[in-house]
Amino acid sequence: MKHNIVTAIAITIFALSGIIFWETGFAWLIFIAIALAYLAVTAYGSFNIQANYFLKSTSRGKRKSIALTFDDGPDPETTPRILDMLREKNVKATFFVIGKRAEKHPELLLRIDEEGHIVGNHSYSHHYLIAFFSTEKLKNDLDRCSGIIAGILGKTPKFFRPPFGVTNPRYARVLRNLKLDSVGWSLRSLDTKARNKYEIINRVISAVNAKDIILLHDNRKVTADSLEDLIEHCLQKGIKIEPLSKLIQKEPYE
Repeated sequence: MKHNIVTAIAITIFALSGIIFWETGFAWLIFIAIALAYLAVTAYGSFNIQANYFLKSTSRGKRKSIALTFDDGPDPETTPRILDMLREKNVKATFFVIGKRAEKHPELLLRIDEEGHIVGNHSYSHHYLIAFFSTEKLKNDLDRCSGIIAGILGKTPKFFRPPFGVTNPRYARVLRNLKLDSVGWSLRSLDTKARNKYEIINRVISAVNAKDIILLHDNRKVTADSLEDLIEHCLQKGIKIEPLSKLIQKEPYE
């Protein structure tokens, strides 16, 4: 991936700089500048899932439509409200669920599936330090989430969204091992920071384009409040909302 290319380029530049500048007295300053630039690029790649820096993530669709995706549920208060609205509007969405929450609310997972929505893996713990887990610990966490989903629904998810959108080389190895497809987004609703529903609606409607994968969260009351208007505005603009699997043309389950 891009990380390997950037690393190879950085090493090459580092070596050439040593040869060229060693006797000038500026070599160490140049070495430090190269190291800082490398760290900056790597940090950007880690926190920007669209960059595909460590692994390939699907962040846009292939069709002239959009997909709604919800992270961090299921939530007993807001997920049912969101499902009610999706059913009323006849819209299918994707829910990237946290395993420990799905474990507590299997009835919500069953409802999501029974109403034609897709369930994806969003890790078991969603721990704030998950990006620093060892490869084995990360594998166990993700595998546990898939196991819970499979135990409830009778099918194993293939779609995975990294918590916080952060990736690293360990994710690349684990996803390959577990046969999970990383799914990002092209448009953030910023609903985790929104003070009211209008901030979400205005942000999405002003920026949405065909092929967008929209990131929302089904554990937020403000997101549930905004959903009806959000869907209506999209439909009025002639933007079709389709299941994620159809938009990206990949199967969601093994």
